[in-house]
Amino acid sequence: MSKNIGIIDLGSNSIRLILMTIVNNGAYKLLDEIKETARISENMGPERVIKAPAIARAVQTIKLLQKFCRANKVDSVVGVATAAIRNAVNGGEVLETVMKETGVSFRILSGEEEARYVYFGVVNSLEFNDALIIDIGGGSTELILCKERRMVQWASLPFGVVDLTEGFLPTPEIFPDQIERLEKFLRSQYSTIPWLESAKGLEVLGVGGTVRNLGRMDRKKTRFSLNILHNYRIHTERVKQTYLYLQDTTIDERKAIPGLSKERADIILGGVAAIAKLLEHTGAPGIRVSGSGLREGIFYEHYFRNQSRYVLNDVVEHSVQNFMDLYRVRRHHSEHVAKLSLSLFDQLESLHGYGFWERRILRIAALLHDVGNAVSYYNHHKHSMYILLNARINGLSHREMVLVALVAASHGKIDLKFKLQQHSDVLYPQDGMLVRRLGVLLRMGENLDRSEAGVVEDVICTIKENEVQIDCKVTDNADLEIRELYKKVTNFNKVFGKRFKFPKEEQ
Repeated sequence: MSKNIGIIDLGSNSIRLILMTIVNNGAYKLLDEIKETARISENMGPERVIKAPAIARAVQTIKLLQKFCRANKVDSVVGVATAAIRNAVNGGEVLETVMKETGVSFRILSGEEEARYVYFGVVNSLEFNDALIIDIGGGSTELILCKERRMVQWASLPFGVVDLTEGFLPTPEIFPDQIERLEKFLRSQYSTIPWLESAKGLEVLGVGGTVRNLGRMDRKKTRFSLNILHNYRIHTERVKQTYLYLQDTTIDERKAIPGLSKERADIILGGVAAIAKLLEHTGAPGIRVSGSGLREGIFYEHYFRNQSRYVLNDVVEHSVQNFMDLYRVRRHHSEHVAKLSLSLFDQLESLHGYGFWERRILRIAALLHDVGNAVSYYNHHKHSMYILLNARINGLSHREMVLVALVAASHGKIDLKFKLQQHSDVLYPQDGMLVRRLGVLLRMGENLDRSEAGVVEDVICTIKENEVQIDCKVTDNADLEIRELYKKVTNFNKVFGKRFKFPKEEQ
């Protein structure tokens, strides 16, 4: 029996819901998400009072989200409120009104709790070692310093995109003196955090609507070939170019920018300014978009609640195993194909010269090569490629995701030349040969377990001058496997420079 969990984030600019499901084998995925721009911190003024129109918008939005949760048979709804409610003098009263009108209770997060949930969301979905995390909200900005993947410092700054817009950029057209005052304010805010010195030169990992919109704009501008935002990298120079470009546009002109949400057109400049000035302050090489943040961090706390810690040791491995459970991959077959493919990889190292990184690509592709069966057995290798190119395997770079997808699909027939050209912006020139070689090894492993009975326990490779002799350790008759191997694997000689000799069976 699956379990559905709704997590509502009552933010300063928007109210967001994510709907997560945990199926009976423990796998989980995002089912749906809704975002409504309520701007409850709008016109709060120096008295820090949430006004009646903003409260009405919040109530109306949460009623909508509650109705959505009921329609999707959500088992539990978790509500959290951040900076706008936290800093408002009438924040408690607002939540009482919301509870009375909607039946949803909200917990006010402290700055440290907010930072920690953001950290959980990022650390469990991206691979990194040392990094600086920034989460720009509507009413606050969280900075989190990570060393060896551990949260070691945090700060909550008293500004968000709504504050920056109302305080410094209130007019549709932007003037130089406004930018000057905004930048001076941002520099002064960052200079109040002494530990930012130890973040010099570190990559910045970005969370929040501003970062996502910055990523989408950059992705459209560069015509990026993948429709995946998570783990998207933007070089500091490109952030600066976008920042300068936005300064020369009116709000109406921004609404036409590809990738930029029309609802964010009036507040995007302040948010991008905060990013640009942080990258300048720390000398960061760029910013990487995290599609996971506060809401996902709350989910991870729930999911790992019976464990001693909420931080994964291996993001990629966890995501791959979750993928296998989610798509109900036949583990006995996929794991055996991975074993045989990796055995071939290890024994043929002198021919290909690859190492640990390439070996991991092959292993993941072998474990997931049959996920396309969830769509249909027919052409399942193509379905596998589509799923792996469009779904998110956390921790993998975009290049790694494309390589995994292409290698996984290589156990069937694909137009590899076209796919390599299509994703040439992500791949390296040598990746074509890498895919071909790993694809041959995967195809060999797949056909050596054609009966899915594990009759070929292992292979023994003997490299000779013009050929590679492959002997099979078998537990039963392997005629089907050997016949399929010779029928389906025809380009071994082309990619490895040697032909492979008919295998002998050893029982």
